[in-house]
Amino acid sequence: MMASHTTLEVKFLELLEAKQSLQTSRPKIQKVPQYLRNGNKFDKHYSPKSVSIGPILHDNQNLKLGENYKLIWAAKYIRNTQFSPEFLHKKIFDNIDELKVLFAEDVLALASTAESLKGFRSLEEKLSWLLFVDGCFLLYILDVKVNRIFDDQHDNQEDNIKFDQLFLLLMTDVLLLENQLPFLVLKLLWKNDKENELIDTMMNFLTYYHWAVRDIQDKLSNESQPPTHLLDLHRKMILTTSNHKTKKRVKYSKSKQGTRKADRNIEDLRASGVKLKSSGTARPSDIHFRGDGFSAQLTLPEIFMDNITTSSFLNLIAYEMCPDFKNDYGITSFAVFMDSLIDHAEDVKILRSKGILVNSRRSDEEVADLFNIISTDLIFNPETYFEVKTKLQEHHFNKCKIWFMEGYHTYFSNPWAIIGFLGAFIALSLTFIQTWFSVFPR
Repeated sequence: MMASHTTLEVKFLELLEAKQSLQTSRPKIQKVPQYLRNGNKFDKHYSPKSVSIGPILHDNQNLKLGENYKLIWAAKYIRNTQFSPEFLHKKIFDNIDELKVLFAEDVLALASTAESLKGFRSLEEKLSWLLFVDGCFLLYILDVKVNRIFDDQHDNQEDNIKFDQLFLLLMTDVLLLENQLPFLVLKLLWKNDKENELIDTMMNFLTYYHWAVRDIQDKLSNESQPPTHLLDLHRKMILTTSNHKTKKRVKYSKSKQGTRKADRNIEDLRASGVKLKSSGTARPSDIHFRGDGFSAQLTLPEIFMDNITTSSFLNLIAYEMCPDFKNDYGITSFAVFMDSLIDHAEDVKILRSKGILVNSRRSDEEVADLFNIISTDLIFNPETYFEVKTKLQEHHFNKCKIWFMEGYHTYFSNPWAIIGFLGAFIALSLTFIQTWFSVFPR
C-alpha cells in the first residue's frame, strides 16, 4: 500500500507541474510533429539534403559529408571575427544552462544517449561544442556567403563545391524546422554586440530567399522582441501586413457561417463572373475581394512554386503546428484558403495565365496535389480571410447576378463565341423581317 501511495503522490506532482508546459509565445527547438509526417508523400521536405544544424539530426550518417564544409566555414567565420575559438566557445559554454531550456526535452534526450555522447564527457560539453560549431557555420553563411553567391559564382570554387549544391544548401537546409538554432546562440557568437545588425544580416539573407520579404526591413527592425530563430524571422517577414490600405475586417462568429458552402474553386468563380487579379506582391495578407454591381474581382498574391517553396510551406506550417507555439496560424490559414480555390490542374492553369502563380519546375497536377495534401487535417484561423469568404459567398448566392455572368461567360468569353452570337442574332432578325413582310405585305 505504501508503494502505491508513493506512486500516486508522484502522479499528482506531475499533474501540478503540467501547468508549466502550456503554450507560450516562445517555442522550443523541436522535431516536426509526427502526424504531419505520417502518410505524407512530402515527408522528404522536412529533412536536410546536405548538412545538419543543431542536435536533432547531428548524428545522421547521410549528412557526414556536410560536416566537412561546416568545419571549414565555421573556421573562416571565426577568423573574420578576430576572436579566438576558445573565447567564442566559452561564451556558449558559460550560457549552456540557459541554452538547454530552449530545446525540447525529447531533443535533449536524443542527444544525451551513450552512443550520441561518444567522445564527450557530458551533454553540456557536447551541446556547447555542437552549438559553437554550427552557430559559426550558420553565421558565415548569413554574413559572408550570401553577399557573394549571386554576384560571382566562380568565387565559390575555393570551397570545392558546385554552385547548385551551395544554392541548395543555403536556401533549403538552413530553413528547415529541425535545423534551427536559437537566436541566443547566434547573438553570443556574433562578431560584435550590435543585435540589430545581426537581425538585419538575417533579414538580408531572407530577402534573397524568396516571397513576401521585400521593403519591410525597417518595420521588423523596430520590433522589441527578437526572433526565436531564422525560420521564425522568415515567418514574421512573410506575414508582415501590406502597406496597401485595407478595410476593417468583419468579425468572425459562428452565427455568420450559415449552412451553405462558401468555398468555390477557381473555375467556379470564373464561371460566376469573378475576375482574378495579381496583387503585385507576395504577401498572404494581400487577398481582397471587390464586388460592384455585376462585376466582381478577387485579388491574390503572387506565388512562386518550386522545390524551395514547397519546403518553405511545409516547414512553416510544421512550425505553426508545434504544440508550444501560440500563434494565429497565418501561413496555415493561407495554405487552407488556397486549397479551397485549387481543386485540380485547370485551376492552377488559370492562376498561371493571370500571373498569380509562377510554376517553375512542377506540373499543374503536382501543384494542385501539393495544396490539396498539405492542407489536410490542419488547424487554421477562421477569422483570417473571413471577410473575403463572406463576400464570395454572397456573390455566389446572388442568383440573378450569377445567371447573367454565367451567360456572359458562356457566350461572350471569346471572340468566336461573340461572332457566333452575332451571326445567330442577324439570322434570327432577317427571318423575323421576312416573316413580317410575308404576313403584312405592302
